[in-house]
Amino acid sequence: MNRREFVRLMGLASSASLLSSCGLERETEKLIPYLVPPDDGVVPGVSVHFNTTCTECPAGCGVSAKVMDRRAAKLEGIETHPVNEGALCIRGQASISTLYHPDRLRHPFIKDGQGDFQQTTWDNAYSIITDALKNASGDKTGSGVDPKPRKHVFLSGRTTGTFSEAVDSFCKETGVERLPEFEFYPYSAIREANRILFGRAQVPSYRIDEADLVLSIGADLFETFVNPVSFAAQFGRSKKRSSFGWIHLEPHVSLTGLQAKERHTIAPGGEIYLLSHLLREVSKVNVAGDRHIAGMAELLPDLLPRGFAEKTGLGVETLDALSRRLIRARRPLVIAGGVSTMQPSGLDVAVLTGLLQWATGMLGGTVRFEEAVDYDRVGSFRDVEQLEQRLESGDIGVLFLCRVDPFGTTAGGSGSHTLVKLKDNFEKATLRIGMGEFMTKTLEMCDVVLPLSHTLESWGDARPRGDILSVVQPAVEPIHDTRSDGDVLIQLTRAYQGAATALSYQEFLIGRLKVRHGSATIEKLLSEGFVKRRVEPLTVTLDRDALTHHLRRIIYDDSHVKPVLVVAPSIRFFDGRSRGLPLLSEIPDPLTTVSYGGWVSISEATAEELTVKDTDEVTVSVSGWKTALPVKIQKGLPRGVMMIQWASHDDTPFDFDRMSGEMMTIYEGAAIAKTGRSVAIPALSGSLTPEGRKVIPYLGEEDQHHHGESEGHPTFYPKHEHKDYRWGMVIDLDLCIGCSACAAACYIENNIPVVGAKLHLDGREMSWIRIEPVYAEEGDNVEFLPMLCQHCENAPCETVCPVYATYHNPEGLNAQVYNRCVGTRYCSNNCPYKVRRFNWFDFKRPDDKNATVNPEVSIRGKGVMEKCTFCIQRIRGARDTAKDEKRKIKDGEVIPACAQTCPTNAIHFGNLEDETTEVGRLAKSERAFQALGFLGTDPGVYYLRGVWKKVHG
Repeated sequence: MNRREFVRLMGLASSASLLSSCGLERETEKLIPYLVPPDDGVVPGVSVHFNTTCTECPAGCGVSAKVMDRRAAKLEGIETHPVNEGALCIRGQASISTLYHPDRLRHPFIKDGQGDFQQTTWDNAYSIITDALKNASGDKTGSGVDPKPRKHVFLSGRTTGTFSEAVDSFCKETGVERLPEFEFYPYSAIREANRILFGRAQVPSYRIDEADLVLSIGADLFETFVNPVSFAAQFGRSKKRSSFGWIHLEPHVSLTGLQAKERHTIAPGGEIYLLSHLLREVSKVNVAGDRHIAGMAELLPDLLPRGFAEKTGLGVETLDALSRRLIRARRPLVIAGGVSTMQPSGLDVAVLTGLLQWATGMLGGTVRFEEAVDYDRVGSFRDVEQLEQRLESGDIGVLFLCRVDPFGTTAGGSGSHTLVKLKDNFEKATLRIGMGEFMTKTLEMCDVVLPLSHTLESWGDARPRGDILSVVQPAVEPIHDTRSDGDVLIQLTRAYQGAATALSYQEFLIGRLKVRHGSATIEKLLSEGFVKRRVEPLTVTLDRDALTHHLRRIIYDDSHVKPVLVVAPSIRFFDGRSRGLPLLSEIPDPLTTVSYGGWVSISEATAEELTVKDTDEVTVSVSGWKTALPVKIQKGLPRGVMMIQWASHDDTPFDFDRMSGEMMTIYEGAAIAKTGRSVAIPALSGSLTPEGRKVIPYLGEEDQHHHGESEGHPTFYPKHEHKDYRWGMVIDLDLCIGCSACAAACYIENNIPVVGAKLHLDGREMSWIRIEPVYAEEGDNVEFLPMLCQHCENAPCETVCPVYATYHNPEGLNAQVYNRCVGTRYCSNNCPYKVRRFNWFDFKRPDDKNATVNPEVSIRGKGVMEKCTFCIQRIRGARDTAKDEKRKIKDGEVIPACAQTCPTNAIHFGNLEDETTEVGRLAKSERAFQALGFLGTDPGVYYLRGVWKKVHG
């Protein structure tokens, strides 16, 4: 043995002994990669990326998982992915925490005789299930006599791709009936409407980026509708075109509506009258050249313009302008969805929208069925009702539930007779097997619970659209004793058949994909994360007989009873499945800045009638449902309309339309009354209006806030010299949609602690970037202002720090030396932007063993001030690369986490000293201004004024 080998081995042994003596239980082999480069290519401290697919919602965005030292630390969008184009939403960013969540299921469980869960082995669980499957009678008494054989059934959430084939194979081999899949937002009205119109029960692809006019009706395009990230990216590109117009109509207030160039409030239920008016006007000019359109339009209400105005709540001039603009548009796009199709007349709204798309020639252009979203196997709430009836009649033997939580996502299901009966009859199944990652409300009612691996631990594929195939591949080894859903089904099939061995789901997947697409495509799929396939244009034809039959049976109900309660989709929690992610409650709702808990939004007029103010408690009741909630006054909400957000609290009214199977979000005849109490709610913005401060000056305003004032303002500060770089940021307020994805990305990238509701009520949030909605003093115009450390040239925080913990570095950053900070908080007091955060406590992270900590960023402790650093760790990484290559950092080489995830590309970062860079050019734009620039702080963050003159009615 040579001397070097001896020293190396002695160092390893002594290190292991030292750790053992300290009471740290670590496997010896985990020390080896830090001394000897491992064979699998893992280099300590160097990240690797695995391209896979996000499964936090059904959209199927492509994500790149950043893995350091065999731990997944961050998710980013795949830049070239055609669905999300490198961006990621707030839920996708937060989903990384589910991998290491302490509440994840770690072992299989079975219920004992007392109804308590006991840990078991996979083999024992499989044995119990296969025995039950072979007992077709479902006899529970032990007598062996049951005159009525039972049917075993399989219910899952939405599946696409090869796993759907695996489910079919499992059901065929074991004699199990596969039920229609359960999705809380199944778009049943849209799919049923397209079945009636074109014989295709599908959700088509909407090409916003190819339209010159978008007319959206109720569709929450940026919250939950089909694929919010894709729509946001398309809008981000389209808004830059002067020819692009966007009109949004809705009965309430949404994040989507407040971003439209024109937003109009339509009366609840008035959508069918609006669409009838548009169809009648379009039929007069026969845009699409269909001679039957005029005849179809004759079946619609024939009202005078004033009559249509009364039914819709829109002015006669507004209706005329809408029809003229729709007729004149060369490539129009009409989208109806969200609350407008989730109401009693929702199916009729969807049918008339599809007919309008046909009558204006949108099909095959801005509306494409060849790129339809794969909801072919998804059922509706009518199927849930049928399952309840079968359970009540004793028809169900073994009930499989895979990644589905009907009792959790429906938040109690108050007011729904079907869900109450489903819960009551649930135990009538012989055996209930739940498969999932968490012990949900549904899995708590099961007899056997099988823990599933996280997406980042599993193999699979997904088909977000008809022309896209995405891969799901593991980035890390399974952390617990879990298995992928595909492996569970394959192993159950072999156990049922008595086979000794079974293929893994990975082998099943690769084998099917090779047969279908070939080896070359598989290699591209695994490396790039997706494959875009060429699809042939699809010609659809209008089924006039089915359409005529439906038009004749439409009931135009005029008896809308106010007040109306709108249960709006939640951008943070989707259908409730994301409620378990602490970060999503920590980041406030962008409309109200409320973080934790539930509330009811009411209009200013309603608040005046009730003589209530923010935080006053009221009782809200409708259709057998009643709850008490604090008030939040919402600008722009019409009189007589109240709004709560789905899954924002534990109990929400629920019902569905029996004709389409679509859930309801609009409830008429609601009642509201004061309780006399007040409930504190964590609203993180002190004021939602500028209070005369002109925080966001509009183009052409004469004020002191334009970008040149601070630069020429007299100052005692010495001028800073920047040799190579002055890092800065430009944020385009025209493109910012307030989705808060940037805030989620910042939390995860920079190890920002989640502090909880109590500290939020104390005003002790820790976010480094916040979205401030700035509502106009008059009207309901609003701009969303991302506020972060401004990295001022003349920074007020620097001069008051007694220990020089905050200082100006040579590259223009307002830097913070954490281990020098003594916590005087003078810097926070002196900051006019209020963007510095003080650690009052050593916060415990919500994930298991700090596994999602970014090792490139330190964790700040108690008594330390922290703030945005422009992701200085990324700047340093780019500087090291440039230094090795003996060059300067290139423009676009450094992208902070907030800018990387922004779906509309509203955030730009780079060197302000170089006018050839993107930020250097934009900072000199006539639209550019600095927040509170008159103070002379000369921020390094520039904002671009909005130029869309919004018309809100």
